[in-house]
Amino acid sequence: MKTVGFIHTATILVEVIKKELKEQAVEVDAFHLVDESLLVNLLKQGRLSPGMIKRLCRHVLSAEEAGADLIVVTCSSISPAVDVARQLISHPVLKIDEPMAERAIESGKRIGVVATVATTLEPTSSLLLKKAEELGKEIQVSTALCEEAFKAILQGNMEKHDRMVAEEAIRLAREVDAIVLAQGSMARLRPSLSQQVHIPVLSSPPLLAEKLKKMV
Repeated sequence: MKTVGFIHTATILVEVIKKELKEQAVEVDAFHLVDESLLVNLLKQGRLSPGMIKRLCRHVLSAEEAGADLIVVTCSSISPAVDVARQLISHPVLKIDEPMAERAIESGKRIGVVATVATTLEPTSSLLLKKAEELGKEIQVSTALCEEAFKAILQGNMEKHDRMVAEEAIRLAREVDAIVLAQGSMARLRPSLSQQVHIPVLSSPPLLAEKLKKMV
């Protein structure tokens, strides 16, 4: 059985990933490394610093040393650092949102991205454009930022967070062919949103689990 190491910047993602692996019957041995300070530092500085990239690379190396056959970084905001980490080890290192980006591009030309932190929008948009170029397609990316929703979740007000994200997603759905929920922490909103709009609503954890199941 393959071993997968997950690297998180938010504790909430541990249970989200465990849930998806169980629901999709992905047969792997999984372990989780959490460094919340990475996201905290990123939000304070507004950009990835060399120090943050080095720390992620150390986590990736630690996961490999711990026996991971495959490593997944579950934070979209720090995903550009994954490109550096990939050069340091022989095992695959995945970005959580890569399968989602591929599915979004298959869904249409106009793609809407919803996020609650500004540092996620640029990496997600860039990933979508890069994947589209690799597939020989042209896309348009529209974004919606719900910073107040992020403040709500920090205060433990999940209901307010979910309501604000849903409102932005429904608004954006009028203008695009598919909605991307840029952060894994929004995954639980996908089923209800899918019933409220008439376009695909995509979230990274379920699509990642689907990809992992095929890989292993």
